[in-house]
This record gives sequence, structure tokens and C-alpha cells, in this order.
Amino acid sequence: MHTVGDGDAFSAAGFDVTVHGELHAVIHPDIPRITNVGFLVDGSVFHPGDALTVPERPVDTLLLPVMAPWSKISEVIDYVREVKPRRAIDVHDALLTDLARPIYDNQIGALGGADHGRLAPGGTTEL
Repeated sequence: MHTVGDGDAFSAAGFDVTVHGELHAVIHPDIPRITNVGFLVDGSVFHPGDALTVPERPVDTLLLPVMAPWSKISEVIDYVREVKPRRAIDVHDALLTDLARPIYDNQIGALGGADHGRLAPGGTTEL
């Protein structure tokens, strides 16, 4: 295991990975921010962690942290708009109930500016 930080690059399992960001998104002004980074894999797939960092280059696929105790759907939509991926795939969505999922799907899909989807547990997609 190796510690990495913003700007670092490494290879893992045959993939080229670059590190983006430094800090977790703000949970509350009274809670100190912790280290959290995102990973751009093969220049195409970006997982921002909980940092919600905007990568310095365009990405094809954004793995979108769609639900967390510290986030609002408006922030999620704005983040998709700022990153401008071709598509966004939900991650960090375990707290969403079956009643809330369609609301998130409809709002992010209609307002985010990118193809939007999610995978069922164990599901796959072509990257």
C-alpha cells in the first residue's frame, strides 16, 4: 500500500491512474475536513471519492457520489454540470430508498447535462 496525493500518477492492475483533489467535501463548517482524493482511470473514468474535485481534463464517465448525509441533490446536479462527462453512473447511493431513487434519477438525468444511470448490485457496464 502506498499513500498518494493530488497530482500523483501510478499504475494498478494494468490501468494508468492519476490522483485528483485533496479534501473531503464540506460536511459542516464546524467539522474539520479530512483528506480524500479522486482517481482518474486510463484518462476516461473518474471516481471523485467524496472530494467532489473537478478533474483538470474532460472525462467520459463520472462515477457520481449521488447521496450522502452531507450532500444535496442541487450540489450533485451542479457537480455533474461542472465536470461535463458524457455519462454519469451513480455510486455512494446505499442510503437512497426505493421511493427516492426515481426522484434522483429524474432530476439528475433531466438537469445534469449528461447521460445518467446506475447499476444494480453486481451489475456491469461497458466502459
